[in-house]
Amino acid sequence: MIVAALLMGIGPFDRLPGARLVGGLVDGPIASWRFVEKAGQCQLETRPQYPHSVTVNCWHLDGQLYIGCMNCQGKVWSHYVAQTKLARVKIASLVYPVILERITDPEEMALSWAARWDQLGRARPVGKAPEHYWLYRVSSR
Repeated sequence: MIVAALLMGIGPFDRLPGARLVGGLVDGPIASWRFVEKAGQCQLETRPQYPHSVTVNCWHLDGQLYIGCMNCQGKVWSHYVAQTKLARVKIASLVYPVILERITDPEEMALSWAARWDQLGRARPVGKAPEHYWLYRVSSR
């Protein structure tokens, strides 16, 4: 059944990429993404003209949504984000049109990394984000 869904273009399953995300569309700005805490992981759809979707880690810091990517340099989806920042993210059963912005500011990265660490329930102190770690700030559109 899962193979059939992937072949039909329904998007990702665990580590397998997919195509267009399906779910109820939320069309409007999101003031706070705090509800992402209950979701665990999110699904991200990039390349709007020919959708490519993946499962990603997502969390919030004071209501701001973030998506992280380990060893992101060679990943297909990060290449698509570099071409267009327009994307869609699925949280639970709802799909949100978003804009992704890669963050390189060390302070914002450290604060976001610590928020992710806390949401995972990991003990302090928080380690430093690895050099190969990319961070994206997510905004509704």
